Amino acid sequence: MALAGALAVAGLWLAVGAGAKGGTSARDAAYPVTYSYVTKIDNVRFGKLATTQSRKVRFKFHVKGKNGADTQFVHTVCKLDDSRYKRCDSPKRYKRLHKGKHKFRVKAVYNKCSTCQDASAPDSYAWKVK
Repeated sequence: MALAGALAVAGLWLAVGAGAKGGTSARDAAYPVTYSYVTKIDNVRFGKLATTQSRKVRFKFHVKGKNGADTQFVHTVCKLDDSRYKRCDSPKRYKRLHKGKHKFRVKAVYNKCSTCQDASAPDSYAWKVK
C-alpha cells in the first residue's frame, strides 16, 4: 500500500486495474497516466479539410520521446473508424473509402511486451467523404 501511495503522489500512477482499460473513474482523474512519448499526425494528403470528395487518403506521422526517451523502444499502431489497432508505418494510406464520416488514430506502443502497453496518447484526425 505504501508503494502504491508513493507512486500516486509522485504522479507516476501505473496502469493498474480499471486504469489500464482507460476508464473514467475518480482515481483516473486524480492520477492521470503520463506517457514518455508523443505521437503527432504531421500531414494529411488531401489537406486539413473537414470534408472531401477523395476516396483515398495518406497520413504522415511521427513519434517523439519526451526527456530524451529513445524511440527505438516503440512502434506505431493505427486504426480507421471502428477497426482494431494494427501495426503501421508512416505514411499510412487508405483507398476505396466509403462515403460518410471517418476517423484515423495513431499511437505508439512499447516493443517486445506481453501486453503492448501504450507509450503515447493517440493522435487523431476526423473527416467526411462526400
